Amino acid sequence: MERVLRGDFSLPEECNLTQGTLEHALSADKPLPNYCSGMLQALGFMKKSTLSDKQRLQLRELTNTLVGFKSYLNAQNVYSQCDDFAESAVFAFQNLEACISKTAYEMRFSEECISEADELNAEPSFNRRKIENHLNNILSSDSASTLKLVNELLIVIERELITPHFIEQYINELESLDEVQPYLILKTRKAQLLYNLEDYDSAKVELEVLLKIAPSDYYLNRYQLYNCYIIQKDWKALDQALEQFGCNDLAYNATRLLSFYAQNGNNSQSDLLKRETKNLFPEVINIALGSAFVDLKNKSDDLKEYINKGALKAWRSVDGSLFWLKADEK
Repeated sequence: MERVLRGDFSLPEECNLTQGTLEHALSADKPLPNYCSGMLQALGFMKKSTLSDKQRLQLRELTNTLVGFKSYLNAQNVYSQCDDFAESAVFAFQNLEACISKTAYEMRFSEECISEADELNAEPSFNRRKIENHLNNILSSDSASTLKLVNELLIVIERELITPHFIEQYINELESLDEVQPYLILKTRKAQLLYNLEDYDSAKVELEVLLKIAPSDYYLNRYQLYNCYIIQKDWKALDQALEQFGCNDLAYNATRLLSFYAQNGNNSQSDLLKRETKNLFPEVINIALGSAFVDLKNKSDDLKEYINKGALKAWRSVDGSLFWLKADEK
């Protein structure tokens, strides 16, 4: 399964079949019959009642081929109906890898599967927070040792599962695949750890990669990237990111306000933008109030996410911004 997820559908080298070795290669305990028997056992775990007609048809084709190579007798039963039994068996063997590949595609990566995954992700049953919180409970400490653990987990995943080849092959549907979610969550956590440990250069690199492979940004990594750019005073990159994502939410407006103040100071234009932002999102004032970071119970999800993604560090990096934000408040 690890090889399949890497897009490698080749059979083990020991599994070989030619017309001259047909009977020997299909005798008991030889590599090819063992391989096919093992794959048939694995396929037996699939819930066939949940499959579409197209998936069932493809699974049946692969199953029949595998059954034919469980033994020499099986091969005779499956392929003897053809004019040249040996030639037909070898031809089927030569197409076995393609058959496995096609079956994997129909079961997981076809347009129909991706469409169904998108629909599930859009439904309330796809609880992103539940998945994220489960991992965060394990990896909640902002420490160098936690960062080391996350790095080690990612090294294994990137070597065995989410390889560069896998990412390249499925880049358009990558963030919709269930098996990729733990990887995205760990990458998100790594970026957050780097940010909290004030390694902003490394955090920025991680976040930029994340947003490239998962541009829909289910995990709101853009918030943390905005804050990295502010801390590093990279206004050009920040403007490009704001334009790219352009979601008119609290984080976007608070970031735009902080960026304008950082570059222009307290003047009539910045005051006007502050009033407009407060009118749109009155709770933005909580960013400047210490109590907001003690009790977020009654705050909106947008504000919680923005604060959890490092908003306070970004605002504190701009001298006088917090005082200016709450000025004129009664």
